[in-house]
Amino acid sequence: MTTKQANDQATEEEQKAIRETNVLAGGVADPMAIVYERFMAHYQPFGFRSRHEEPSYHPIPYTPGLDDELLLKEPWRILLELYSGEQRMIMGVDLYGDVILGRGESRPGRIIIDLESYKAQELGVSREHAMLRPTARHLFTIDQGSTNGTLVNGARSGRGIATPLKDEDLLSLGNLVLMVHIIKKPSGAE
Repeated sequence: MTTKQANDQATEEEQKAIRETNVLAGGVADPMAIVYERFMAHYQPFGFRSRHEEPSYHPIPYTPGLDDELLLKEPWRILLELYSGEQRMIMGVDLYGDVILGRGESRPGRIIIDLESYKAQELGVSREHAMLRPTARHLFTIDQGSTNGTLVNGARSGRGIATPLKDEDLLSLGNLVLMVHIIKKPSGAE
């Protein structure tokens, strides 16, 4: 294989990854504003709970209707397990679209799971630390240019780089550690 062929193949693979990590449909006037409006219309506060309680799963950003082209048709059902000293807590999420793990309130284009109540600032979590991006085939984390970095199983996830997640991966946001349990994948996911 020539260098040009290898470069063309790498570019093809990069383009495929970019297409796969793009969840929003093209041709929508302002898809981010629409997703935020629907998120706010359906939002109910939730957070981590005791590991011994039965988890409930919250749709993020919302459960799409049959004709909704903005989100996945089937969610990634995940359980986030927070390790905070001796305490372990869980949060169930049905991911239909992007969500940011960080601190603060959501706004158009940025749906945020607020970790402030769990000593996030003290543990080095940025306001917009890392994105969880579900696609039809993979679940990714993407560091959002955080100050203290994002690690997946101890390996640094580069800024803006989509790093695939697997069941029981450890996701470190600064010094805040989450274990990602993938409970159910969309049909056709790897």
